[in-house]
Amino acid sequence: MLSILIPIYNYNAVPLVRNLHKQATALNITFEILLLDDASDNTHYREENIVLKNLSNTKLIELPTKAGRSVARNFLAGQAQYDYLLFLDCDSEPVDDEFIKRYIPYCKGECVVVCGGTAYKSEQPKQNRRLRWTYGIRAETKTAEERNKKPNTKFSTFNFLIAKKLFWSIRFNELLKNYGHEDTLFGFELRKRNCIIQHIDNPLYHTGIDENEVYLEKTRQGVENLKILYEKYPEHDLLIKDIRLLSVYTIIEKWKLTRIFYYNYFLFKRFMLWNFNSRFPNLFLFNLYKLNYLCFLKYNNPNDL
Repeated sequence: MLSILIPIYNYNAVPLVRNLHKQATALNITFEILLLDDASDNTHYREENIVLKNLSNTKLIELPTKAGRSVARNFLAGQAQYDYLLFLDCDSEPVDDEFIKRYIPYCKGECVVVCGGTAYKSEQPKQNRRLRWTYGIRAETKTAEERNKKPNTKFSTFNFLIAKKLFWSIRFNELLKNYGHEDTLFGFELRKRNCIIQHIDNPLYHTGIDENEVYLEKTRQGVENLKILYEKYPEHDLLIKDIRLLSVYTIIEKWKLTRIFYYNYFLFKRFMLWNFNSRFPNLFLFNLYKLNYLCFLKYNNPNDL
C-alpha cells in the first residue's frame, strides 16, 4: 500500500514520525515508514531520532557520509516495498489528524503524482529567521486551485505522493548535489511523460525555518544548480519559459547587460544583506539578489567569493 519516506538531516523527526505512525495505524492500512539520516553532523539529533527504531513498521537507516538530497530520496525509494511512495521533509508537521487519510484515495493507478502543499504558522519567527518565513508565506503558501493552474511548474518535494513505478521511470537527477531545483527538474520530467501533477489541499506546516544566513547560503546553492541546468539540461527553452529568474537572465544576456548586474552584486550586496536581516525583508530585493548572483556566476566560480 504505502511507503512513507523521510530523509533526515540535523533535525528532530520524532514528533512528525510518531504523528504519521499514529495516523496510518488508525486507518488500518498496510504501511511502512523509512527514515534516512543523511550523515547528520549533530550527534544530539541522531541520539533523539534513534528512538524511532522502536516503532513498528518503521526503519531508520544512518549513512556514514552525506549523500545529498537527490541521492537520499532515490535511496529511500529503492528500499521501499510498497507501490505508492509518500515523500516528506523531516522539518514538517501535519496540520491535522487526517493528513494520511486524504492521500489514500489517490493510491491507485500507475501515473499518480499528487502534491499536498506547504503551510506556515502565522506567528512571526525571530528576526534572524524572518527572511525564510516571509518568502514561505508569500511565495509557497498556495491553494490547490492556484497550484493547479500551472501544475508541473509548482511541483515541490516537500510533501508529495507518487506511484513507485512512475518514480523509477524518472528518479531525482543526481547531477544536482546541493540544495535547490531538483524538484523543478522532476516536474519537467513528469511533463515529458505527459503525467500531469494533481495538487490537493493537504499541506504540512514547514516548521524548520532556517536562520537568514543559512537560507541565503541555500539560495546561492539553488542559483548554482540553476546555472548547471541552464548549461546542461537538453530542454533549454522549457527552463527559460517556466523559470522567471532564467527568463529575465536571458534577456539581460541578449542585451549584454550581465556585467552591470555582476557589479551590482558587489555594489549593493551589503545593503541587501542588511535588509534580509531586518524585521521586514523585501522579496523584490531578494529576487534581485538571486539575479545578481546568477550574473556573478557567469564570470566566477562560487568558491571565488
